[in-house]
Amino acid sequence: METVLASPAAAPSAPDPHSVPLVALNYGVRRRLGLFLNPRAAAAADWTALAEELGCEYLEIRRLEGRPDPTAALLEEWQGRCPGGATVGRLLDVLRRLGRHDVLLDLAGSVEEDCKKYLQRKQEQADQPLQVPAVDSSVPKTSELMGITTRDDPYGEHPRLHCCLLASCWGCLQ
Repeated sequence: METVLASPAAAPSAPDPHSVPLVALNYGVRRRLGLFLNPRAAAAADWTALAEELGCEYLEIRRLEGRPDPTAALLEEWQGRCPGGATVGRLLDVLRRLGRHDVLLDLAGSVEEDCKKYLQRKQEQADQPLQVPAVDSSVPKTSELMGITTRDDPYGEHPRLHCCLLASCWGCLQ
């Protein structure tokens, strides 16, 4: 029996989390992250340790303490404060440094799936044209206005010249 090894090109590669912004993480992952980090724990790093690692100062942490979901509030604030540097990869690195391997193991599949979905949506948006092929907004929608131009009178009595917001009677200009 012969075994065939899949080539690296055939296997779908996991996205690089350092190139994916934190906004890619959907609500489910953020909620589960909060379930791990929100409870105060003496034995494991909680959300306050994460906040310190992300560069928050004491008063910022005290302010976040009063929020119902401090982990979610922390992630939102971090995204806003450091938009280019708030990546999924940096968050995973910080959790690894904090020794929260339980979080990494539990959320690994969901995080990877969210990253793939985010990158797929971005690719679909990039593939869409900026403009539709046919421009039809200037076509009259009703038959009675067909053929009317800026110099025509809708009733066919007198041609008019329209300029900006002021319309002058053609007969008045002569």
